[in-house]
Amino acid sequence: MVLVAAALAVLAIRWLAHELSSFLTIIFMAAFLSFALEPAVTWLVKRGWKRGAATGAMLGAVLLAAVLLLALILPAVVTGFKQLIDSAPQLVDRLVGWLHVIGIKNVSTDNLISELQANADKVVAAAQGIAGGLILGVATSILGALFKVATVGLFTFYFVAEGPRLRRAILSMTPPERQERLLFVWEQAITQTGGYFYSRLLLAVINGTGMYIVLRLNGVPFAAPLAIFEGIVAEFIPIIGTYIGGALPVLVAFLTGIGPGLWAAGYIVVYQQLENYILSPRLTARTMSLHPAIAFAAALIGGAIGGLLAAFLALPVAGVLQAAILEYSKPYEVVAEPKEGLEVAAQVIEEGAQGEAGGDRGGGDHDGDDRHAQAEP
Repeated sequence: MVLVAAALAVLAIRWLAHELSSFLTIIFMAAFLSFALEPAVTWLVKRGWKRGAATGAMLGAVLLAAVLLLALILPAVVTGFKQLIDSAPQLVDRLVGWLHVIGIKNVSTDNLISELQANADKVVAAAQGIAGGLILGVATSILGALFKVATVGLFTFYFVAEGPRLRRAILSMTPPERQERLLFVWEQAITQTGGYFYSRLLLAVINGTGMYIVLRLNGVPFAAPLAIFEGIVAEFIPIIGTYIGGALPVLVAFLTGIGPGLWAAGYIVVYQQLENYILSPRLTARTMSLHPAIAFAAALIGGAIGGLLAAFLALPVAGVLQAAILEYSKPYEVVAEPKEGLEVAAQVIEEGAQGEAGGDRGGGDHDGDDRHAQAEP
C-alpha cells in the first residue's frame, strides 16, 4: 500500500508539474527578479525609503529601461531595413560571388532578378499572406507577453516588498537548528543572483556599446539590434555565448564588405581578451566564483530542462547550490597530494630494484635479501 501510494503521488506531482509548467515558470522568473532587485531595494530602504515604495521604484526603473531599449531598437530596425533595401543589389552580387567560390556555378544575379520579375505576382501574394499572418501572430504574442510580464511583475513586487515577512513565515516552519543554515542559503541566493545579474548587465552594456560603435562606423545595417543581441548573448551565456552572439554581427558585416567583417571579428577577439583579463575579474570578484566547466554544464542542463530561459537562469542557481553544498558539507584535511604519493611510490620501487640488484651481486648475501624484503612492501 505504501509503494502504491508513493507511485500515485509521484504521478500526481508529474501531472501537476506538466499542467502548471507555465505558472511555475512565472514563479521562477519572479523569484529570480526578486533576488536580483533585493540588493538595490535594501540599499534604498537603508536610506529612508519605505520598502513598498523602493520596490515600486525599482520595478518602474526596469520597465523604463525596457521601454527605452525598444525605443532604440525600433527606429534602428526601420533604418536598417531601408539600408538593406538600398544595398540589396550589391548584397545579391556578393552572395552570388560567394556561391561561385564554393562551387555553385548555376546561380547569377541576372537569373535571380529575372526569376523575381517572372513570378512577381506570386511573390506579392505570398508576401501579403506572410505579412498578414505575421501581424496577427505578433499581435497575439504581444498580448500574451504583456500578460506574462504583468503577472511576473506582480509576483516580483510581492516577493520583494514582503520579503522579510515571507522569510520569517518560511523559517517559522523549520526547526531552530536548521533556520540559520536556511537563512544563509537564502542570503546566498540573493547575493549570488544580484551580483551575477548586475555584473553581467554592466558587461553587456560595455560589450554592446563597443560593437555598436564598430558596426556604425563601418556602415553595417541593423547596427543597434545586432549590438544588443551580441552584448546580451555574449555575457549571459557562458563560454560559447561570445561565439554565438558574435556570429550574426560578423556575418552581416561580411555581407556589407570584407573590411567591416574584419573589423567586427577583430573587435570580438580584442574585447574578449580585455574582458577576460581586466573587466570580468574586477566586476565578478565579489560575486560568483564558478569554474568555467561547471558554468558550461549548468547552462547545458538548464537548456535541456527549460530551454533558453532556464539556461539563462542556470548560473545563479548553480552558484546558490555551490554555496549550499559548501555550507552543509564537512571539509576534511588532505593527507598527501597525488604528486607526492607518486614520488613516494617511485622511491619505494627504486629502492626495491637496488636491493634486488645488490642481492644478485652478493651471491646470496643475507644483507641484500633483508634490503629486498624491506623494500618490497
